[in-house]
Amino acid sequence: MRLRFEQWRDFLDMDADSINTLREFGGLIRPHMDLLMDGVYAYIHANAAASATFSDPAAMQRARAHQLRHWQDHVFAGNFNQDYLEATLAIGRTHQQLGVDLRFYSGAYVVVLNQLVVLLGQLVPDEARRSRYLTAVNRAVFLDMGLATYAYYDTLLNALEDMAQEVTLSLARAGEYRDNETGKHITRMSKMCEQMALALGKDATWAHALRMASPLHDVGKIGVPDRILLKPGRLDDNESQIMREHPRIGGTIIPEHPALVIRMARRIALTHHEKWDGSGYPAGLCGEEIPLEGRIAAICDVYDALVSTRPYKPAWSQQAALDYLQQQSGLHFDPHLVSTFLRIVPEVEAIQSRYAESTS
Repeated sequence: MRLRFEQWRDFLDMDADSINTLREFGGLIRPHMDLLMDGVYAYIHANAAASATFSDPAAMQRARAHQLRHWQDHVFAGNFNQDYLEATLAIGRTHQQLGVDLRFYSGAYVVVLNQLVVLLGQLVPDEARRSRYLTAVNRAVFLDMGLATYAYYDTLLNALEDMAQEVTLSLARAGEYRDNETGKHITRMSKMCEQMALALGKDATWAHALRMASPLHDVGKIGVPDRILLKPGRLDDNESQIMREHPRIGGTIIPEHPALVIRMARRIALTHHEKWDGSGYPAGLCGEEIPLEGRIAAICDVYDALVSTRPYKPAWSQQAALDYLQQQSGLHFDPHLVSTFLRIVPEVEAIQSRYAESTS
């Protein structure tokens, strides 16, 4: 988790005194837990959309029994251990996968708190003691709700990210297949980009975004006529000029958007053929005028193309390809990035081995 479990507990002041108070409270409330669950599930029954989540009455009974154990064994027992963490995250993930509306999900916690206030008013006449219990219970309930909600949204975001990745790869493959490239080229190239980013000290979020974005580097080839893109021989000057438009076409296909992955993808599409010395295209950028992601993608794209077999050329040896990168350091490629790539050769080899082309 991005935020460590201990930080969640500390943020809510779930200290030893609170845990001891919860355990004391748990013994008091345990005989009344069925009544508490009755209130929660009456709330669910009263909402057609919430009750429709359950396929049949037996499913609702299973959920009730599971929830009862969770509250008794963990939340109101002050057992905030690894088992509790995994159970709470599983609840959030399951609710998202079942399509539980988060309004009803959160509402159930409100019902629990309201019922506890009423129960404590009946069971604990001493106001100071009652206040102590309520403080500890509030912390426990909000800890539980926070973790489960986190897991709910995390599961949703992961599903959306998976869909976005599939769309990205499908669009990328459309460009690659038209150019006699292979789907595994974009996989290898994108994973090399991610490894380079990590080696440069970029955080995992940036590196992951680069892996998501880099497969679209050649998407602009969709707009290049087949007679040029698939020509087996050397392109003439006019054809070369048309081919050199594919970065601009890619920049047109990928919209301007505030999302990091889309911003990266557009910059990579536009700049992966720029060169460190300014002799590249389409804009003739040089040095650090070229975005970092474009400079990284250029090295990984060229390297993987060199060591791969193509209809028009045999695969180069690894050493020949590495020698070429070094020869082009300061000309085609950012010298610092070439040095970085040389440092991650073992990771590059592992990527090439794992995503090697099928020989069948």
